[in-house]
Amino acid sequence: MAASLEQDRLRNVLLALIELLESLGEPHAGHAEGLRRLDRMVEEARDRDSPELLQDAVRTILSLYGGMGSFQDLILQNAQGVLPEQDRFQELQDRLFQAAWEELR
Repeated sequence: MAASLEQDRLRNVLLALIELLESLGEPHAGHAEGLRRLDRMVEEARDRDSPELLQDAVRTILSLYGGMGSFQDLILQNAQGVLPEQDRFQELQDRLFQAAWEELR
């Protein structure tokens, strides 16, 4: 049975990241679209009650964290420097990784 959105930690973190990035406008909002696609993948897997689709979505999320120039390396900044939202962004990045990792268990 699919978890409600309130109970779905993975989707809650994805949606929080999307909201944060969209609130910052371009170029940061551009990153939100990729996360929105991942959220749709997770939502579809939950709706279909498909462990296989969910594992595909989770592995795709975890692949964002690999290598130089990855999602983990993204810094929210503008011409004046690092944005104040960077700390919250890093917290959400860490929470997304942890939630995705726990889904693999």
